Amino acid sequence: MIIDMKLIYCILLFFFVSYIEAQEIENVQLRVHYATKFKRWENSKNMSSDEQVLDIGKNVSKFYSLWETRNEEIRDSILARGGTYQEVQNVLGKAGYPRSYEYYAVYKNYPEKGRITYTDKEFKDYMYQEELEKPQWQIFTEEKALVADYQCQKAQTDFRGRTWTVWFTMDIPIGDGPWKLCALPGLILKAEDSRGDFLFKCIEIKYMDRENISIPKHKYLKCDRETLKRLKIKSAQDPVGYLRQLGYESGGGMDANGRPLKYDEKMPVLLEYESFSL
Repeated sequence: MIIDMKLIYCILLFFFVSYIEAQEIENVQLRVHYATKFKRWENSKNMSSDEQVLDIGKNVSKFYSLWETRNEEIRDSILARGGTYQEVQNVLGKAGYPRSYEYYAVYKNYPEKGRITYTDKEFKDYMYQEELEKPQWQIFTEEKALVADYQCQKAQTDFRGRTWTVWFTMDIPIGDGPWKLCALPGLILKAEDSRGDFLFKCIEIKYMDRENISIPKHKYLKCDRETLKRLKIKSAQDPVGYLRQLGYESGGGMDANGRPLKYDEKMPVLLEYESFSL
C-alpha cells in the first residue's frame, strides 16, 4: 500500500500545531486522576487506555487527558524554540507518556455557572458551549464499594443515550465527576456504561494549591455538539473528504496496483450515543 504523502503532511501539520498561551481561569483545589478504558471504533474487540484528570476549583472544573496534555506541552516547548518535528518525535518517544486518543476537554461552569465549554481536536481545534445538563440519578443506598480507598455508594442514570453506573463517595462532598457526569452528593470515583464502551476509575486524589485551571488559546472553530459528532464520523469514514471539507486539497493515495485507496468503514464510539441524522 502506498500512502499519499500530501495527506500525511496535512495530518502531521495539524497534529503538531502548537500553542504557547493559555487563559487561566482559577486555582486547582483538588486533582482527581482516572484510569480510562474506552473503545475507539464500533465492533472493536480491544479497549484503548488513557489517564484522564479532573481538576476541581472553587467554581470551575476541567476534565482532560493527562497523556495528551503532557505530550502537547513537549511538542510546544520544542517547536517554540525552533526544534524540528523529528526532534519532537524523538523526545516524545523517551518521555514516557503513551499516545492519547482522547483529545477532548470538558469545562463545567465555564464561562459561567450552569454552562459547559467543550473542546476537541479533529485535525483542527473545535469548541462548543451548552447548558450544563444534570443527570437524573437513582441512588442505591444499600450498595457499597471501595474505590481508591474511599467508601462509595452506587448510582445509575440514563444520560445522553447511555446507561451509566457510578460509584461516588460522600467523604468528598463535591458533585462532580469524569466527563459530563455530575450532580450527585459526592465525588464520582468510578463510572462505566452498560454497553462496556467506557470505564473511568479513580487511581489518585491530590489536594492542590499552586496550579491553575486554564484553557489553551487555540484558534477554535466554533460549532455545536451535533456538528462535532458529524465531523468525527466524516473524519473516520472519509479522511480525504474531511480534509477537503476543511479546505485542504489532498489526493486519496494509490495502492501498489495504481488503484485509489479505499478506507475501511469505521464508526467512532461516541460518549453521547443518541441517534441523529447525518
